[in-house]
Amino acid sequence: MSTLTIPKLADELFLRPIVISMNSLALSALMSYVMSANAGIDWRPIIICVTSDILAMGADHLKDKKEQFSSDRNNANDPRLASWFLYARTFLTASAVLLAFALSQCPISTLLTTATFVAPALLWTTPISFKKFWLISRRLLGRFSGDRHQPSTSAPVLVIKRIPGMKAIFNGIIRGCGIYAVVFSVLSGSGNLTNTLPSPWSVAQLLIWSTVNRSCHAIMTDVRDFEDDMKAGVPTIPVLLGSILRTKVILTACHMLVMLAFIENTYIMGSCLFAAALVWILGKDSPKKAFLFSSHSQSLFIIWYLLTRHI
Repeated sequence: MSTLTIPKLADELFLRPIVISMNSLALSALMSYVMSANAGIDWRPIIICVTSDILAMGADHLKDKKEQFSSDRNNANDPRLASWFLYARTFLTASAVLLAFALSQCPISTLLTTATFVAPALLWTTPISFKKFWLISRRLLGRFSGDRHQPSTSAPVLVIKRIPGMKAIFNGIIRGCGIYAVVFSVLSGSGNLTNTLPSPWSVAQLLIWSTVNRSCHAIMTDVRDFEDDMKAGVPTIPVLLGSILRTKVILTACHMLVMLAFIENTYIMGSCLFAAALVWILGKDSPKKAFLFSSHSQSLFIIWYLLTRHI
């Protein structure tokens, strides 16, 4: 296990959640702009998506680093390290307050939509035990059937992270479809949803491009951790395929298929070409910060589009 340092804590607890959430900021801003009837950008879905990203990723990293901190007795003698956990909890609390405020300005459908997509992310590494449900069902069955035997206390435990390929699927659905659903609920609830998206955009483009891009980026981060995941038996897509090269070929094909499907959209075409290039530029020996940059293969072209609308 690597030594816990202040730069590592700052990176895991602050830098990464913030940098990754900036993609959600760009994507929610784009969707808010093209889906709005008055061609404006609504701040509410942006705040909801950004803070939800920070909370989901920040809470996961905080839990991991706290366990690492507690496992080393030498860390107890370093109050500077302990203070960073307080800073992180304050940061997450502020994000939660901002999220609650944004949701309070939205219809109830937005709250339900946000909860639907955020809950699985918050439960990503949490063991979900069905023991209580198992015991209750057995007792009920025993009561109606007259069975007085002590019910079994064994029950399956589910960890979402351990489901093969689930990381890529969750990232794509939550950061692609989830952002669209949040923007849709906010704009429709305020009567500001347009019936026709401006050229060159369409609902299919926004959903498919975002979902595929986010899923592929999640798989690329697993390429970085291929050897460690292989040893630990973590069922990521590269581990299941058994080859980094095979994974990169499939990722490139996915980006190219999306580009060809929406070839009329210059911004999607550029984003897909850039993402495909990053697939081959980055590898298991690339620095983690390079993978952080690769998460913005969409953001750069979204910024380009929004700038052309206001210049």
